[in-house]
Parts: sequence; C-alpha cells; structure tokens
Amino acid sequence: MAIYNSITELVGKTPIVEFKRLEKALGLKGRIAGKLEYFNPAGSHKDRMALEIIEQAEARNEISPDKTTLIEFTSGNTGIALAAFAAAKGYKFNIGVQGGVSVERLKLIEAYQANIVDVPGELIAGVFERGIEAFEDVINYMSEGVPGAYPTYQLSNADNINAHYKHTGPEIWEDTEGKIDIFVGGVGTGGSTHGVGKYLKEQNPNVKVVITQPDVNDVLHPILNGVEDGGFHGIHAVYDGEKLNALAPKNYNADLTDEYVTVSYAQTLKAIHLLAKYEGIFVGASSGASLAVAIKQALREENEGKLIVPLLPDNGERYLSEDIQKVRHDIEDAVEF
Repeated sequence: MAIYNSITELVGKTPIVEFKRLEKALGLKGRIAGKLEYFNPAGSHKDRMALEIIEQAEARNEISPDKTTLIEFTSGNTGIALAAFAAAKGYKFNIGVQGGVSVERLKLIEAYQANIVDVPGELIAGVFERGIEAFEDVINYMSEGVPGAYPTYQLSNADNINAHYKHTGPEIWEDTEGKIDIFVGGVGTGGSTHGVGKYLKEQNPNVKVVITQPDVNDVLHPILNGVEDGGFHGIHAVYDGEKLNALAPKNYNADLTDEYVTVSYAQTLKAIHLLAKYEGIFVGASSGASLAVAIKQALREENEGKLIVPLLPDNGERYLSEDIQKVRHDIEDAVEF
C-alpha cells in the first residue's frame, strides 16, 4: 500500500500510448505514440514546470509559505498548475489572466482559490504590441505593493526548462527504450521543447525535434472556414524559418529545432476528432496541433517504421465551451494533413 503525502508527489511518469488504430485507419508509414500529459495531477504538462519552479526556489531559500506571494501572468494551464501547488504547499498566489482563456480553465483557477488580479487592458494590449518584454510591465504592476511578491517568470525561468530536461525527456527516452526517432512539441513558454529536445539529442544526436507551427492566418483571423479559432492561444510564438518574432519566449532554443511544420486549426480539430474516434482519447487544441504534425510526419515515405512521439499537453475537457468536440464534416472531409 502506498499513501502519498501530497499531490506534488504525483507529478510526472505520465504514460506514452501508441495510437495503433489511428495508424491503421490513416495508413500511416510511421508509428505515433503520444505522451499523455493530462495524467499529471492538475491536468497538464505545466504541472512539471510549476512544481520545479516552486521547489527549486524553496531549495534556494528564496520563498516560503509564511512570507511569499507567488505572482504570474498566464493564459491558463500554468495558472492552474501554480494555483494547485500553491494551495497544496500553503502559498498565496496572485494571477493575471490573458485573454482567450477557456471558461473551464478560468473556473479551475477559481476553484483552487487563487487571487485573480484585474490587469489594466492597456498593459495586456502591450504584450501583443511589443512582445515578450511587455510581460515584465504586467508582472511589475501585479507585484507592486504585494508583501513578499515572487514572480515565477515562466517565459524566462531556467527551472521551466530543467523540469523537462530532468524528467520529461528521460521518461520519453526510457519508455521508448531509446528508440524514439522524432519528437514533436509546441512552443508556449518554450520550456518543454527546449528541455526535452536537449536531453534527447544528448542521448542520440539523430533524434529529430519538430516544432508545431500555427498557421499565421489562423492566429491573425479569429474565423477561418467557419471554424472559430479558439485553439492556438497556448502557442504564442510564430516563426518564419529560424527567425523568431517578438513573442518568442526566452526559454526557447531554436538551435535544438530541426524542422518547423505549419498546421491549420481545421487540421488540429480533425486530429482531435480522429484520436477520440479511434483511440478513445480526447485531447485539447495544443495537443491536437502537435498530433496533426505527428500525422504529417508519419505519412512521409522517409519516416516508414520510425517512432514519432508528440507531447500532448492536456485533454479536451478544458475546452468544451469552445466546442472543439463538435465534428464538422463539411470542413474536415476537405482537410488533408
């Protein structure tokens, strides 16, 4: 019998599942095995980063529950993870929430009783006008006058990267017995792809790291082909080859990336629906985008027999209010990967 002391002890060791029925249905040449991060206790891969940031700061004697208020500005899953672990460890947590957050994720943050800070609209707008550096203006506003304020700085905190270098990457390597050929990830804060990619390439330089790249038309225009784009809010950076725009997080390392693959929101939805139909696994939009890219890789002749592992950040239950569960055959039947 094992009785755990805290949910913090349950982070990591998430399963990798091969999608064999999906492979057969689509006639894929490569194998796809998804890393299901929604098995983390607060429901996403951000659990790893949130816990690492808190516990490493504790180890450095920078924070303690009796004197510290954690501060972060986030679009959702990071906030949920920080809120859950702040509660489990006894910290106060002040969170500023970006626009485009699903109703479900906002309610989860409320459920963990984090303090949601009302950030002025002009500061939030500055993030989209000036890029990542404007996040500091928001953090400074949220920290002003707060005793023991400790910004977690998810976009530039090395502990974010280290969480995935120390744990996620080794888990993938061990669970695939070192047979992984291609890793597929997205870029939100940049930590997971940097950490996992760095670890895997140290084990085998031939492991290919592929970045899921949202179609710029879906990012710039809220409606595309009748599909409301509520799904790419978790992928902040838009890339043109190796050129990063102002929204690229400091955590991200382009030197570890072998290829950028663009995916549309319609392809994302189709991947989500196919995975639910053939595997009984319902994932969120960022997961669907990476799965769509994995499918693109698995369709290539040169990838026949290769093992492709996409990191799937969370499940679809956090986005039901955005209707990602609804299948639109009139759109998806015309969509190809």
